[in-house]
Amino acid sequence: MIKSLSILLTMSLLLTLFSAQSHHVEAKTMIKAGTSVFEEEMTVPEYVLPEPDTKQDVALLLNLPVKHMNDVKQVTKDQLSVTKYSVEEIEMLAKLINGEARGESFEGKVAVAAVTVNRVSSSEFPNSIEEVIFQSGAYTAVSDGQYDRKPGKDAYKAVYTALIGEDPSSGALFYYNPETATDNWIRSRHIIKEIGKHVFTR
Repeated sequence: MIKSLSILLTMSLLLTLFSAQSHHVEAKTMIKAGTSVFEEEMTVPEYVLPEPDTKQDVALLLNLPVKHMNDVKQVTKDQLSVTKYSVEEIEMLAKLINGEARGESFEGKVAVAAVTVNRVSSSEFPNSIEEVIFQSGAYTAVSDGQYDRKPGKDAYKAVYTALIGEDPSSGALFYYNPETATDNWIRSRHIIKEIGKHVFTR
């Protein structure tokens, strides 16, 4: 009988130890799971730049009314002194980017758009996108007809990026391709940076 009692006590002790170990494993699992959930909740999603495909998409992102094409929006970016952009001008700028920077990187496209915006803000140039683009001899693409080609999605996205204040050109007012430019005056301008095939200057 003593032997049977000893066996029972041994079995009871083993069951107690096994139960405690199981609870310990379960607790560790819950802690790990809780940590994982917490880490996921704390993850901050990266900002994704919208990708407008048309002038209407750009207008909507900038809160420009699409139904009334002459309506405009007040621009509050410190970089921009100009206060009005029409939906037609969005299309003009997209066509200019397509003609002047087709084949360039997205950064290069935005930089070309930014130069146009910078000119509008400068007292040295006309005060609207349309007038800047069609200023006599200002852009090769307007002179040689490349301006008339249909812009792609990247052109509209570049327009939007420039109009919300991004400026890879660092405030440039001019740019040129050193491999093709023949004007000594443009080559005499202070160089700010190079992006792709273009040199950006003031």
